[in-house]
Order: sequence, then C-alpha cells, then structure tokens
Amino acid sequence: MLRGDVDRFYRAVRRDHPQPPPGPIRHLDHIRPIADYYARLTQQERLLMLAWARKEESGIGIIPLALSAIPFFGLIVSARLQEVLSRLPIWQVFATWVLFGSLVVLGFFVHQSQKAWTALHITLLEQAIRQAEAAQAQAPQEPARPGDHRPALPPEAGVH
Repeated sequence: MLRGDVDRFYRAVRRDHPQPPPGPIRHLDHIRPIADYYARLTQQERLLMLAWARKEESGIGIIPLALSAIPFFGLIVSARLQEVLSRLPIWQVFATWVLFGSLVVLGFFVHQSQKAWTALHITLLEQAIRQAEAAQAQAPQEPARPGDHRPALPPEAGVH
C-alpha cells in the first residue's frame, strides 16, 4: 500500500509484460524523447544542463519557502488572527483550516513532483554524459599538438 510510485510503475509494467518484452515498453514513452534529446546535445551542453539541474535540485524552491513562511506570518499576526477567528462561526473556522491544510498538502505534492522530475533529468543527463565519455574513450585518440593547451570551454550563447 505505501510502496510508492516506482513500485506501482514496476507492477503495471510487470502486469502488462510478465516476461521482459523484446522491444520497447510503452510505459516509458514519455521518457524516451527526453533521453533522445539529451543524447543529441554536445557534451559541453550536457554538462551545463547537468550543472543547472543540480543547482535546481539543491535550491530550496519557492514552495517550501512559502510553506515555512505561513506559520511565521501567523505568529506575527496571531493576536489579530485569534480575534478574527473568535468572531467567526465554528464551521467557518473549520473551513479555513481545511483550506489551509489542503493548500499545504497541495504545495507539498507539487514540490515533491518537481523534485522527482529533477532527479529524472539529472539521471538522464548523467547517463548521456557517461555514454559519450565511454564512446570517446573507445575512439582512437589524436596526438596532442605541442602548442595546443587551451581549455575546452562551452560555446557562447546564441552561437550554434
């Protein structure tokens, strides 16, 4: 019951394909275009996108910030809030708390969904980077020219 989305996904694939299928699994159709796009990028662009995705992954985000600011705001206006809530009928106080709780749960769900998509993109970028590095390692290496000691920099924005 509480196993999570990955287990539900595995069970759905396993239900449709009791034995591993010889071809693609249709449940992964929404991920293939992302992986294909990352595979067609240059290595420098992949590295830049990975750095950006990691920045997003480590960032706090607006949703957790907003959710943690609500109780702080409640402390600031607590006297006025108690005064207003004490004049309301109990069903309106209850409706206010249900609305507040629903917004918190919705915000948490959206935040976790964004974290999951970020993790997916990071995994696909890392996979594309490893595959490109493996392909480069298998390719014959050109001998380095004596005067060529420039670092490899990503292309400038707008130049492609």
